[in-house]
Amino acid sequence: MNPNKRGGSWTDPRRGGGGGGGGGQQHHTNNMQPGETENHLNNNQNLQNPQNPQAQQPTHSDGFTMVPPNESRRSKMQRIARTEEENYNRWKEEHRPGPINLAPETLGGGVSLAEVRQRQQMEVRQSKVEKKIRKEEMDRIRREEEEEKNQRMKAIQREKANKLEMKKLQEEQQRRELHQHDLQMIREQQQQRLQRSSSVPMAASNSTPASSWDRGREYREARRAEEQKELQLRKAEQRLKSEILEEKQKHEEEDRKRRMESERLRVNSAFLDRLEASGSGRASGSHPCTPEGGNIWKTEEPQDPASSPMPFTTQLHSIKKEEEEEEDEKRDVKVEEEDEEAECEWAVMKLQNDFPYYERDFLKGIVSQCNNNYKQAYDLLNV
Repeated sequence: MNPNKRGGSWTDPRRGGGGGGGGGQQHHTNNMQPGETENHLNNNQNLQNPQNPQAQQPTHSDGFTMVPPNESRRSKMQRIARTEEENYNRWKEEHRPGPINLAPETLGGGVSLAEVRQRQQMEVRQSKVEKKIRKEEMDRIRREEEEEKNQRMKAIQREKANKLEMKKLQEEQQRRELHQHDLQMIREQQQQRLQRSSSVPMAASNSTPASSWDRGREYREARRAEEQKELQLRKAEQRLKSEILEEKQKHEEEDRKRRMESERLRVNSAFLDRLEASGSGRASGSHPCTPEGGNIWKTEEPQDPASSPMPFTTQLHSIKKEEEEEEDEKRDVKVEEEDEEAECEWAVMKLQNDFPYYERDFLKGIVSQCNNNYKQAYDLLNV
């Protein structure tokens, strides 16, 4: 039920209702218990009396705390504020600026218009020159800054390139060291295998099945023997060919000598015949000339200087000398080729003994690239 029922209407206890403050106070007191009503009235009396020391104490009610203001301090602060405001207004009135009184005068001073125009033109020209100078100075500073920046960037890139080069060299050195270490390990393993295979007795090796290493070694030895036989056969074949060629050259040389001898005899006989004919003509010249004698001298043709025996013999000797030189050159070239081939075969055989896991054609190509130099080919393969 609503305790604030009045005249058949309902009212909110938090509002004052239709009456004044007394009605509100009455409604508020009606909502309280009998003990609470007395306490509330005492608190109101304490607040209304500022001289009471209990009026300065905070009050707690319904979960709220109310702190009453200090009236003496509040009144003092208000009095100080009013005094300061009055002082400020008084100072502002005292220091208010008065009216400005200037004597009238002609503007521009005592300088004529022509001088002013000349001064303006000079300032304009100087401003253009100064502007140009400032621009050049700014451009120079900008170029210097750009150049300095480029130099710094170049130095940084150069340092990076040097570091990269050093890193590459270190990696290459490490790779070589690892490669050398691996090669050393492989060689040591091969030596250990050879030592183990050589330490095993022959009977035990015959009784036990041959290992892959032994079979490979036997295969390489058999192949090396076959290649040695093939090389010997090739050498014998080359030797036979050279002997046949020498025999053929000897026969050709003998035939050429016989032809030259027959040609020389023919030329000599013709020369002697001409001498005899010329001698008989001079002997008959002391007797009276006969028609037959006159016909002989008239019908005799002049001797051709090119057909004389001396130039022909020198030409034959020069031809013979040239042919002999050509034969000697061919023989020397053939001997050099045979020597180079034998040297190449010998280098290939030695490389096969050192590197049995390479093919013969590959080793032969390496030797030919190294100009039949065994040491250079060995260094190239033993990397």
